[in-house]
Formats: sequence, C-alpha cells, structure tokens
Amino acid sequence: MAFSPFVIAEIVCRFEGYGGYPPVLREPQTVDGRTYVASHPPGISTFFFKNLTVVGGMVEQVFVYPKPKGTIRIFALGGSAMRGYPQPPALAATSFLQAMLGDVWPRRNVEVLNFGTTAIASFPVMYILDEAVKYDPDLVIVYSGNNEFYGAHGVASVHAFGRSTGMMRLVRFARRSALVQWINDLTTREEAQQIEGSENRTLMEAVVADSQIDPDDARRSAAMRNLENHLTEMVEMCKSRNIPIILCTLPANERDLAPLGEDTAPRLASDQLARYEEHLAQAKKLLPQDPEAALAAATAAADLYDNRAALQYLMGRCLTALGRDDEAAAHYVRAKDLDTMPWRAPSAASDVVRRVAENSGAILSDLAKAFRDASPSGAIGWELMDDHVHPTLKGQALIARTWLQAMEKLPAPLTVEQRAISSLPPWNEYAVRLGANKYDAYAVDHRMLNLFDAPFYSRSNPAARSSRQQQCSDFEARLSDQELRAIEYWCDSAQHGVYTRPITGVVGAALMAKGDFAAADPLFMIARHNVSRFSLWNLELTWKAITCRQHEHSPLRHEDFALARQLLHDGQELARATGVISPQLHRHLGLAYNLVGDNDRAIEHLAAAAPYVHGAEWLMVAEGLADSYLKTGHADRARAFLAQPTSDPLVLRERGRILKKFGLAAE
Repeated sequence: MAFSPFVIAEIVCRFEGYGGYPPVLREPQTVDGRTYVASHPPGISTFFFKNLTVVGGMVEQVFVYPKPKGTIRIFALGGSAMRGYPQPPALAATSFLQAMLGDVWPRRNVEVLNFGTTAIASFPVMYILDEAVKYDPDLVIVYSGNNEFYGAHGVASVHAFGRSTGMMRLVRFARRSALVQWINDLTTREEAQQIEGSENRTLMEAVVADSQIDPDDARRSAAMRNLENHLTEMVEMCKSRNIPIILCTLPANERDLAPLGEDTAPRLASDQLARYEEHLAQAKKLLPQDPEAALAAATAAADLYDNRAALQYLMGRCLTALGRDDEAAAHYVRAKDLDTMPWRAPSAASDVVRRVAENSGAILSDLAKAFRDASPSGAIGWELMDDHVHPTLKGQALIARTWLQAMEKLPAPLTVEQRAISSLPPWNEYAVRLGANKYDAYAVDHRMLNLFDAPFYSRSNPAARSSRQQQCSDFEARLSDQELRAIEYWCDSAQHGVYTRPITGVVGAALMAKGDFAAADPLFMIARHNVSRFSLWNLELTWKAITCRQHEHSPLRHEDFALARQLLHDGQELARATGVISPQLHRHLGLAYNLVGDNDRAIEHLAAAAPYVHGAEWLMVAEGLADSYLKTGHADRARAFLAQPTSDPLVLRERGRILKKFGLAAE
C-alpha cells in the first residue's frame, strides 16, 4: 500500500518525539492498587505554543487515586489569582480554605488541591478540569476569567489560537499532529527568542499581542462569549458526574490603580477636542488642591465625551477626595471597564459568571461583591489587592471565607453552617498559623516591584512602583549581613527560576551557616510547606529543621522524632510515586532511620547514598552510617567505610574527627 508524503512525514516526526499532547495530570506509578497522580508541566506548555520559553505554571501537586476513604477532596481551578500569586503556596486562598475547613470539620480529612495556573484563559481551565474530574473530587471551585484577553487562549494574546471556542478546539486538534508540531518548532524557535527579548521581561509583557482593545472592539464580546461557553461546559462536566461546582466572580483593583492602557482620541471635532483636552488638563492640575474645582472641570470634559478610562478614573479620584465614595466607586468601575489594556476582567465577565451560575444551577461565590463590601470606600484598592487582580494576604483569607459562605448551599455532607463560619478565628490568626512572615512579605513586594517595572505599568501607575521600591529598601536596611546576602541570592535566583525557591529556605540556610539555629529552624518549617510535600525539596528542608534542633537541644524532643517520622513517611511516598530512589532520597531516608533508631534500614540507605555524595553531605552520611554500624555491632565495617580512599579535602580534614568521635581511631 502506498503512503502519502504527509503520512510518511507524520510517522517520521512521531519517531522524533512529536505528536499528541502530554497530560496536565499524569500517573507516574501505581503501587498496591493506589495510583499516584502528579501535575505535569509539559502538559501546561501545550497551551503556549508560541514563545515556549515564557509559559504559565502550576504549583506542583501529588495525590492518590482512588481517594483515601473518608477524604473530602476539593479541586480549585483558574488562573494566577486562583493559584495565589504573588503569595507563596502556603498562604494562597486554598490553604486558608483547608485550614478553615479543618476547624469547621475537625474529624474529617480535607484535601484542597490547587490547580490554578498562571496566564491561562478559561479554555485551558476547561481542559484541565476535563482531566481532573475523573479523580473523584467532592467539590470543584472555578475562579477564572481574568485572562480572557491575554494569556493562553486569550483573544489578544500571542497564544490566542482563534477568537471562538470552535476555532480554539480546531486549532488544538490540528496541533496534535506530529508534523504540525515539528513545523511549529522550526518556525517559532527564533521568533520566541525575539519575542522574549530580555530574560527580565515579565510574563505579562511576553503574552501581549495587542495592547489596544478599544471599548467597541469585537474581541471584547468574543472574550465574554468564550468565557460563557467554557464555564457552561465546565458546569456540565461536573453535573454529569454529580459533582457540585462553585463559580467565582472576579474582583479587581478599582480605586488605587489607574487604567493600564492608553485611551484613543475622543471622536470630536477639532474645536471640541481642544476644549476637551483643556478641561482634562485643568482637572488634573486642580485635583491635589481643589478637588471640587477639579471635578467641575472633569465633568465639563465628560459632557463633551465621557467614554475614556482615564477621565472616568480622574472623576473617581475627585469624588474620593470629596468623600463621595458611592459616586466615586461607580466611576472607578467604569474606568476599569473602559481600560484599553484589560488585564482586569471587565464587569461583563462577572455578569457572565452570575448568569451561568443562575442558568445552570452552579453555586455562585460573589468574590467581587465580598471584596467591595470589605473595602473601606466600597471600591477595591490596595487593602485587598497587591496589583491589578491578585489579592493581598488579607484578600486570600477573604476569598476562602467567601467560599465557605457559598458552601452553605451545598448538600450534606459538604454543607458548612453559618454559625460555624461565624465562630472561626480572624483572618490574621490563620495567616500566622499558615506561616506568614516578614521574608515572604518582602518576596511579595519584590515580585510586585518587578511587575510594576513593566513599561505599561510604570507609565500608567508610577506611584505603585515607587511605593514597592521604598518598602523593599526599608526592609533590606533592617537586615543583617547574612540575611541581606541571602535575600540578594534569592532575588538573583528568582530572575532565572520564576520564584520557585522559597525565600524562607534561603534565609534559613544563611542563618544556619552562621550558627543561628533557633532562628533558622522555624524558617525551614515554613519553607517546607511552600514546596510539594512529596519532593526532595521538602525532605531537604525538613532535615535541615531537624539538624537545627539537634544543635538547639539534646536530647531531642518527642515532636522532633515525630518530624523525622514524617520525613520517612513523605520520603517513602515519594519513592512509591516515582518508582525511583535517588541517592539524595537514600541519604534523607538513611539519616532519618538512624535518628529514630532503625539502624538496619539506616545502613541500607546510607550505604546506597555514600558513593554519590561529597563534601558536607558525605560527612553527614558518614556519621550516620558509622553510628548505625556501631549500634548493630559492626565496628569493623565502620572502620572500613571511613578508610576508603578519597581526594575530597573536606573529607580528608574531617575523617579523623569522625573516627575519634565514634572511638574508631587506631590506638
């Protein structure tokens, strides 16, 4: 049978590794009837075909299927606002929700998994949910709609792939082809480098294809239509499996953020345009000293043409200065809706969410209303927003409490009673419990400073950058030399690692090296909650906390041994999930087994790790292994191990000390 050139090309490209899509949630291992499921970055990348060096990301998640008996599993999906950016994972709204539910349901095992992904519109969220629903969630929460213009499959993004749901589906289907992927790889590799430019360029800058979306641009209605289609389909996915779903409206910074885009010129005759610009300039000049006169000038401009975001925002500022908050709020909302660079979801997006919830029977969580109700002037500002749409720490807690209120409408056993919500501690107590600290607060400021450096941000809102710069400088001025060096190292790493390394772990390591174990220990404990539980990072941070405690007090306390047993549990789960025990995993397991007194297992793991570790890590392994050999009556094996030839200067220098410490030195 003859094959067409296209079929042959497709086959060849598939042999080269092209074709199909990797999953967002993959199943790396099944052990004893339990399937481990893990988030998979290559799956996320399939929504970002152009400029693949700058893509969104999801916090690493690992869970098991079937769901453990008695577990209530909640899946949270959406964009970066759902992910919790710019807060660390342990301080995201989903972490607050898990903590609050732990208080509401003290006898239940609650599992809140956050699949929020940076820079994706509702189309990818729909596909992620399609993968996720088969893993038996008891509840799904969707907080999506901020990226319908920019981001993966946003209508004005470099990752647009069509302006309708049908076209997006068609393009995604076509791009499954190995040949198409190979051609795309060839044609976009150089383009990606040109688009990205500097490695310091923010993701916000990198995804924008068109920064000018006028109020009457057809892409606005297309974006809202797409959002409605995708939310409706997500509700149907859940209803078909009898899974309750909560849809969230979209709060944004209204009062304290000027429009990000530049308005187009008003459609006026030349003489009217001149008068319009004169009134506008006069209003700006008068506002600081005479808001009443400024409002009169702005109103005169609005009488000529009021369909401009900057004018509406200026009128809001005038009214705020006059204490007329209700009137001001309406102008701030209109300014947001007219913004020609709609990074903030327009009011129409929240209207879509409300309409879909009402028509489909989904439960509504009106975050936009909750944020306005909690804002001192009725318009959302810096109290609850760190930037344009990403909530502050207090805002994260407010989201979680608003979700709880929506859960009042759920059927048993998911119902949360109002009296239980009313009895919960205030938000700041939860923040402390979850590990809020000054270093993570600085990390938020630093992330925002980088964001506000983007040209369109620094042009439209220069005060935002100045404020964050001052906060960062003030904090840095109060640091010790060790802390400052650690912060500088983290900042440099963050530029290349998209802030994946917990700042508390970096500072903790610096304090530990200085010998300040009491200060380092709690930072490691915080840091371990900001990485995946089943990861080498978690094990490393946990062991560093244990090491600090070994220096702080002897003998170790009951809670210290409990922490070591937690390390063993998490390490064993990591081995089961991956099917691989790396030298680093052997090291962590061996040291923990030695600490809890299981010396046979300690020897097994430490002996496996020893050939692959060097320097300070080798010394830790050597001490643990020598101790376990002696406690099992094998002093000869301890001597033989320590006598092995080495060229490592640190080992050569310290080996004698170890021999003497364990009584193994020659007489």
